[in-house]
Parts: sequence; structure tokens; C-alpha cells
Amino acid sequence: MTAGSSRGWSRRTTAYAVTPVLVLVAVVAVAWLTTPRTSGLEGEWETAAVPGEVLGGRALVGSGSPVAVDLVTGTRITLGSVTGGAPAIGAGRLLVLGDGRLDGAGLDGRSRWTWQGPPAHALTLVAAGPSVTVVQACGGTPGGCRLIGVDGNGRESWQTPQPTATGTSAPVVGADGNLPTVGVLPTPDGTLVLVDPASSRIVLRPASRASVGADGRLTLRSEASGGCALTTLETLDRTSTSTTSEPCASAPPPPGPERVTAARSRVWWWPFGDGRPTLEVRGRHTGRVVSREPLAVLRHDDAGLTVREGDVVRRYGWVEGG
Repeated sequence: MTAGSSRGWSRRTTAYAVTPVLVLVAVVAVAWLTTPRTSGLEGEWETAAVPGEVLGGRALVGSGSPVAVDLVTGTRITLGSVTGGAPAIGAGRLLVLGDGRLDGAGLDGRSRWTWQGPPAHALTLVAAGPSVTVVQACGGTPGGCRLIGVDGNGRESWQTPQPTATGTSAPVVGADGNLPTVGVLPTPDGTLVLVDPASSRIVLRPASRASVGADGRLTLRSEASGGCALTTLETLDRTSTSTTSEPCASAPPPPGPERVTAARSRVWWWPFGDGRPTLEVRGRHTGRVVSREPLAVLRHDDAGLTVREGDVVRRYGWVEGG
């Protein structure tokens, strides 16, 4: 074999050896570039999940145990020796109403208190403001109800008789343990009695239907000319009103900042299986979360998205432009 033919053979051998490697690299690159992945969001924190349910869209509360994970900050709190009772969420606090007592803890882990209600009274949670929780206490002699404000140290802040027009009617609260930021007591004719947690101030509103939304925001629906007026209250003095053309019975709630839908993400080069669990976000922000683990939305707001991925709770924040 001549020197020239030897060099030609060497080049062909090198080409034969390199080509499969280049093809493999190209395949891996295409696979990486086309694999679905999380976009429009970035992880902020994660913590182990607890078996339980989401209350008020704000905390994942353990079933049968007073443990909660704040879905905004990831802080994990516990009420220690508290057992039983009905848990609720209001103004960043976990509240557990038991037999004649109320236990509270800030979801930031900085406060913990217990308040003992009046003897021989049935207690019901009414509302939660930034610093005061409102409790309805019914019973005693003569029979009747009163409203009591409990401050952030578990001490009585104020007390007032429940307006007689409401009788002993139960307050309006969220079905998921979500306490409104403004107390609501209905009357037989549909008029609403609104209670300010901070001051005990009481305001009457014309006949309306009340519901409790995200973070305790109260929405009142009342018939308006040609449709339905929806008034949202963060406090007695901070309100916003919108009108729909639909009757109140069928009018949708005020829209949130985002809409989250579950989907499956697939790639063209892998025809097997049913894809990866995916959450698609549309609205004021857009993005998606893709995972190998089962996904469930726990909370979404204007700052980010909190999801459960398998046995982990993970918080994502919106990235700029998302």
C-alpha cells in the first residue's frame, strides 16, 4: 500500500467512526430541543406535601392533624397539641374552632394563640381581617347572639350584640373554609348586614347574594337594569363594581388573573405513552408547567403558581414577559 492510499484509507476510517457519533449527537440535540418543558415560570421554593386539602386557596392543611403549608411562602406550621375542631383560613391565619375555644396561628409561623369563648355558647367563625378575627357566639340567657372580635394575641378586641334583624342566622363563609375579609349576616328579607372586623362597624346593604372568593374577597350580586351588578369588597371601604348582561343567577364570578387547564404534552418522535402531565396558564400571564409526576393546581395568583408535583409542593413565579 502506498503512502497516498494509506492516508485515504485513514480518512475514510475516521469518517466512518465519526459519522455515527455525529448522528447520535444530532438525535440527542433534537430530542432535547423538542422535549416539552416548563416555560414562562421559574421555581421559587419546594417542600414536602402533607395529605390533606386546600383551604381558602391559601394553605394545604393536613387531614386529622393541625399541620399546614402556606401556598405563598412555603412556610410549614403546626398547632401542636390542638386536635379535632374545624379548620379555616382567614387573612393569613390558620384557625381551628373547637369546643368552646378558638386556636389561631399565623401562616408565617410568627404567632400562636388560643381564645376561650363564653361558657354555654355555640361558636361560629364569621370573618377575618388583618388583625382581628370575628366570632359569632350564640346562647346564654336570654338567648341570642353576639359578635366578638379576637385580636392577634387571642384577646377580646370588641363585642357587640348581633343585630336583631338577622336573628341567629349563620354568617356567609366560603365552602372551602375561606373566611371573608368582611363579615356577612343575612336577614330574612335578603338584606345583608356587613361587619368590619377591625372596628365592629356595621353597614346594611340592599338585598344581595353573597359569596367568598380568593383570599377572602367578598362578592355581592344584585339585580341591575338589564343584568347583574357584582360588587367585590376587600374591606368595607375598598370596593369595586362591575356589571354583566346576564341575570345574577347565571352570571359568572369576577374573572381571576389567570386560567389554568390540565393537558398532556407529547413529542412527535416518541409515539408511545400518553405524554407528560402539563398545566397550561393563560390570561394576564402565560406559561406552562411540565413534569414526570402527577400535577395539581393548589393556588394561582398574580405573583405565581403553586402546584403539587407527586409528593412535593412547588411554587413558581412568573418570569418577565411571561
